[in-house]
Amino acid sequence: MRIAVVGSGRSVHALSRSMAVAARGHEVRFVTVGDVPPAPGIEVKTRPLPRQAFAAAQAARSFVSDLRGWRPDLLHLHYAGGKLGTMAALSGIHPLVVTVMGGDVLPEQHPGGLSWLERRATRRILEQSDMLLVKSESLRSALEAWGGFAGKTRVVRWGVDPARFRRDPAAATAMRARLALSPRDRVILSPRPLVPLYNVDLAVEAMPQVLESEPDALLLVTGYNAEPSYRESLGRRAAALRLGDRVRFVGAISGADMPALHSVAEAIVSLPSSDGLPQSLFEAMACETPAVLGRLPVYAEAVTDGESALLVDHAAPAVASALVRLLSDQGLRARIAARARERVREVAFLPREVERVEDLYRELLARGPRAAANRGQWLDLAGLLLR
Repeated sequence: MRIAVVGSGRSVHALSRSMAVAARGHEVRFVTVGDVPPAPGIEVKTRPLPRQAFAAAQAARSFVSDLRGWRPDLLHLHYAGGKLGTMAALSGIHPLVVTVMGGDVLPEQHPGGLSWLERRATRRILEQSDMLLVKSESLRSALEAWGGFAGKTRVVRWGVDPARFRRDPAAATAMRARLALSPRDRVILSPRPLVPLYNVDLAVEAMPQVLESEPDALLLVTGYNAEPSYRESLGRRAAALRLGDRVRFVGAISGADMPALHSVAEAIVSLPSSDGLPQSLFEAMACETPAVLGRLPVYAEAVTDGESALLVDHAAPAVASALVRLLSDQGLRARIAARARERVREVAFLPREVERVEDLYRELLARGPRAAANRGQWLDLAGLLLR
């Protein structure tokens, strides 16, 4: 199949999923705006999207024209909203498959929610799609609130390949050297985006209590999509708590280096206020890194409290107690780690999920052509470009 994929070049998930599809023998072109990291096995087509309104409009028209000109068998959009999503939908290419990521349809993941323009643009994309893919039943339920899209929604968790994401002592040794970690350091990893939604501050607040029992504990905070003001506030709070070098901010870590980073860690901590079913969780589980998770209903689709993860209330004392429990009990860590890796094979095994996506593509192609784009989307795009 000839598959056009549109997604953010900053999204390691959209790129890795595209590469997994291409590895099945399909011709995949990843179309986006801005910078894109290396993506072996797929063709990448990118262009700048200027801030000046007229130049942006010209770039958007070229983007749409390029998509149509490649004449793909289908179009797969990762993220049901925004400028990229609206430009992709304007191509009028069908079948149109849309992977809903979470923040596109969950207003609570945005400070101030979604504007009426963002909601309208997203709704039109959802309506125009031939099939919607979500990574959890919770997201399927969220789509119902957008207008009853359950009939064309399928749960595809994507997940990870355990052959790539596995505990690797040699890689862990190299990563420890790279980060100048002491052999005594017992690493707790925060792998989520560094923005307020993910409540990394709770992990920082938990550290004094953790250190009372486990003085060698060290919180490593990655900086993916970091919001500078939030990062600065965390640094100030760590200093106020006199945590010294027991909290370290290591910046953005490439997707290729995440298995090694998970291999260093004895636990991860993930405490968002709202979530889909995160890839970072499956990566940790495959690497046998036990997770301390904020108590959200969506996680029940992947883990069981006390068996494959520890679920806690969104409060620093509860987070600290769970981390101390893990660090102090090697048997518990081993049991959770082993069961977590098993759960990846059961519910988030990438090779199996990609085969399912292939079958869904074929199902859509067998249905025949669909109507072109909604003309009102040009107005949506104009509004989004002018913001």
